[in-house]
Amino acid sequence: MKITDLRIHEVDASHRGNWFFVVIDTDVGIQGVGEASQSGNDELVMACLRQLGERIEGNDPTQPEVIWEQMVGASAIFSGKSGRVGATAVSAIDQALWDIAGKAAGLPAWRLLGGRRRDRVRCYANLNRGTTDRSPEGFAQAAVAAVEAGFRAVKATPFDEVRASHQDRDGLWQDVERGLARLRATREAIGGEIDLLVDCHCRFDLPLAMRVAEAVRPLDLFWFEEAVPRDQIDANAHITAHSGQTTAGGESFFGRAEFERYVTTGAVHILMPDVKHAGGITECRRIAHQAQIHQVSVAPHSPAGPVSTMAGVQVAATISNFLVLEWAFGEVPWRAELLQPAEIVEDGFIEVPDGPGLGFELDTDVVAAHAPGETPS
Repeated sequence: MKITDLRIHEVDASHRGNWFFVVIDTDVGIQGVGEASQSGNDELVMACLRQLGERIEGNDPTQPEVIWEQMVGASAIFSGKSGRVGATAVSAIDQALWDIAGKAAGLPAWRLLGGRRRDRVRCYANLNRGTTDRSPEGFAQAAVAAVEAGFRAVKATPFDEVRASHQDRDGLWQDVERGLARLRATREAIGGEIDLLVDCHCRFDLPLAMRVAEAVRPLDLFWFEEAVPRDQIDANAHITAHSGQTTAGGESFFGRAEFERYVTTGAVHILMPDVKHAGGITECRRIAHQAQIHQVSVAPHSPAGPVSTMAGVQVAATISNFLVLEWAFGEVPWRAELLQPAEIVEDGFIEVPDGPGLGFELDTDVVAAHAPGETPS
């Protein structure tokens, strides 16, 4: 079997950005699907995908790890030269290759990866992308909708007005209070039995982060995510050691080398590699094994489309230190229609599919109906 082509499909998802799905064709008719959304530069990631597609054309797609090493070596991924864009391109291709490898063998990818440790994967609802009403009431309503949909864990990103580079201005704590009001309203609306996660989006400096960590203590958070810039390792380690909060982070890191600094310094309690950026299924599993040595849990970052979510499900099913998987709640009502069989979350869990490869096919009719410039009928 040989790779014959790489195609890119763009889907008009929401005001927060489009989704990009990668389809790899083979000379025997088997296709594999991956996702390259949220790279930070859509035009550049598409160019990178096309370049890598030309490089791997003619290769045997049933050897994902071999091709991964070829792509990384050829494009200087994880060396600082290509950054998030290059890593996103490699990650999408890697997802698609595992899809092909499984389909060629007639087996789900999780079997090729050593077996599944769980039959279903717990998810939390990321409310950020679907919450357009940014008032406390809007946050609370979005959280209640997620709970009514079956989720037992929700994540809010409430500190819209705070910027890490503008800590010296008047009214800073009033801006923090706006975020705290959103969180308090959310906790009150969902009650104490639902897990509440908070993503700070790296908006604080260390003193302010410690102050906020203390202010949210009565809310009994499941985790306190990326309070300071993620590359400030010592500051993150200080928060982890002294804030009294469970910390999580690392969503934009690429490859084992960047995550190694986090696990060896105790920067966070929970790692958040993203199957779209960290190196695909191949590298995310390596990162998880690396974290396991240091007794660090893994909660894959995944606030994008259903293809990357289902690739994340394959990772989550096959690692022993998995905690919970992110799911973008409320962004588009037709999300489940993109895959056949549909991506379904029931009672806050996704069943690990038994189908070959990643367990689904991309519905190209639905993709075409939601392409940029198209008006769905």
